[in-house]
Amino acid sequence: MWNSLCTNNLVMFCKALLLVLVLRALTSTAASQIPSDNDVSIRDRARRIEPFISESSRRYGVDPRVLRILCFIESRYRLDAVSPKGARGPMQFMPDTAIRYGLSNPHDPQQAIDAAARYLRDLLRRFGGRIDLALAAYNAGEGTVESFRTGRPLVLPTGKVINSRGQITGGIPPYRETQQYVRSIIALVGFQNPKRDYANKPTRPSRSTTEREDSFIEIQ
Repeated sequence: MWNSLCTNNLVMFCKALLLVLVLRALTSTAASQIPSDNDVSIRDRARRIEPFISESSRRYGVDPRVLRILCFIESRYRLDAVSPKGARGPMQFMPDTAIRYGLSNPHDPQQAIDAAARYLRDLLRRFGGRIDLALAAYNAGEGTVESFRTGRPLVLPTGKVINSRGQITGGIPPYRETQQYVRSIIALVGFQNPKRDYANKPTRPSRSTTEREDSFIEIQ
């Protein structure tokens, strides 16, 4: 009986050890599939994703300048970027938005940029072509922008209430981060009137826009 008990314990131990080794191997494999940008310059990272930006901007009819600078602001073009809030990849998709847009791997640049271009197109449609509101929604969420646009408080699934006082700001949330985010992208693209200019966007970036982008990259 003692020998039988020892044998059973040994078998259970071996099975547990095998499970641990398998899980460790799977974790290691998953981690290795996320490319590291530690030794890649920001200009090389920008060049790497540029074909995907050009392709996706044409496919969904969004301004490539906005998509390019959005990626820079979000992640500095890093494929391995992960925010403290759980946003992932070069376009910093949160898990629920990634699921909504069928993004299985937010660290894959082609997938991520394609999903971001489609998301930006949808946001522009939702907010009547207002690039400022679309950018605010990309940063803070569509529901948050709608809440500050209408003055209706928003209750999140977690129970947190957005805009509990019913403020109406025109749509841009009164968050310093979001306001700076919107201002930075609009300034870099060069829109003089973000409520109007997006509908008349140029098909190719102007020299001044390219110079603004290059200057911004240089000082980072």
